[in-house]
This record gives sequence, C-alpha cells and structure tokens, in this order.
Amino acid sequence: MISSKISKPQKSQVIFLAVLIAIITINCGKITTASDELIGIWKTSNIRYKDTSFEIKKKAITFNTKEGDSNKFTIIKIKKELMQDKEWVQYTIFYRDRDLQKAEFPFYFLSTNSGMIRFENQPYLVWKKDSSTKT
Repeated sequence: MISSKISKPQKSQVIFLAVLIAIITINCGKITTASDELIGIWKTSNIRYKDTSFEIKKKAITFNTKEGDSNKFTIIKIKKELMQDKEWVQYTIFYRDRDLQKAEFPFYFLSTNSGMIRFENQPYLVWKKDSSTKT
C-alpha cells in the first residue's frame, strides 16, 4: 500500500498540495473586479428612465433612481461569457443586497462605440457610458 510508505511529514505535504490545487481550481476563471471597459456611469436616452443610471466601479455597483436614491453594493464576482455572435459578451455581476442575500445583475455588453449595454428583458433599450462625468 502506497500510503504506508509515506512518512508523516510527506503526508502533510501531500495534503497541503492537494488543498492548494483545489483552491486554485475553484478560483480559476473567477473575476472579482470589473474591467476598465465596464467602469463608468451608464445611462439610457429612453424618457422612461430619465434621471436613472447605474455605475460600475472596480469593486462596486451603484444603482441610482430618479427619486434620488443611490444603492451601492460590493461586487462578489463577475461571470463573463462570449456570445455565439462573437461580438456581444454576457456579464453577470454578483453582489449581496441589503438583506445580505446573493443578487445578480446580468447584462449584454458590446464594446464598439465606447460600449453599449442591453438587458435580456429589455433588448430595445441601449445603455451607454456617460462621457460627461469622470469616474
């Protein structure tokens, strides 16, 4: 039996190495900060959403309502998936809401023309980065 031929210090090293490999494998591909192309304040020209926006920072997302409320959340992770058309990218930002429940903010991103964001449930709306403000 192989395990009987391994000394105790070697067993500890093997266990440590196995745990390290498991941690690396689990975290592989996990994005925890937003890329530069996403960072900024995003607005739409649709009159229904006048005075609303959302802001993506490296490690936070903020939703701003027309009533003046601002809800900021820390990003837990970001999932990125290239769509079949090879132009649009589907992002999902994971964060914890006010009740500390895991929440998701999925959207589609196109990098042309300083970037565009669309939501699956509102594909007719285009959100663009606000170039008049500095983030």
